[in-house]
Amino acid sequence: MTLATTPTAVFDEVPALLEQMLPDCVTRQQIEALGAHLLRLEASTGVMDLSTMHHHADGVYGRSFVLRAGTVLIGLPHRRSGLTVTVGDITVWAEDGGRQRVTGINLQASTPGQMRVGFVHRDTTCITFHANDTGSLDAEVIEEALVEHPSMLITRRGQA
Repeated sequence: MTLATTPTAVFDEVPALLEQMLPDCVTRQQIEALGAHLLRLEASTGVMDLSTMHHHADGVYGRSFVLRAGTVLIGLPHRRSGLTVTVGDITVWAEDGGRQRVTGINLQASTPGQMRVGFVHRDTTCITFHANDTGSLDAEVIEEALVEHPSMLITRRGQA
């Protein structure tokens, strides 16, 4: 679930710029500062369409979307852990958890309450899985239960 995404204007300069701005071990304050900057950029470029697909199976909620090369994104903190599958090429900075470039097919558990920054080197498909204790099939109801600050989700900001 994404706080801010914006396609980058100067693709080749972004990885080096992010590496200068973000140490290997980023803090919540650094991520929030970058997120505020991305939201200002988004105000002039518009909200990116993630074309999110929602999936349901016996108490499990999944969502999938494609991140385009050159995208910088901030993940909102989740209330509980979940699983994320990525297929592609993305560098992820985890709050106080280091930096990792993930290529090919990768499966990772998310840490509750943690924010992450991502830079997409090549188009990358993301699929997330979460326990759905709400009994609802309505994505907004599920998001309210799963994520902190759900009004900041790009899917909601794009509807405004």
